[in-house]
Amino acid sequence: MLAAVILLLIITVFLLSMTAAYESKYQTYDSLEIFYSGAAIEKIKVFHPQNMR
Repeated sequence: MLAAVILLLIITVFLLSMTAAYESKYQTYDSLEIFYSGAAIEKIKVFHPQNMR
């Protein structure tokens, strides 16, 4: 019984750490997407100022 509880705790900690790592990676990609989308919009504004109001 004690071994099962210890194994459950180890697996839970492992899954939580994997989830935290995935969430961190997702936030990084999301912030990069927002940054580069903004940069692309600014470049479009520079090349086509008459179309942007």
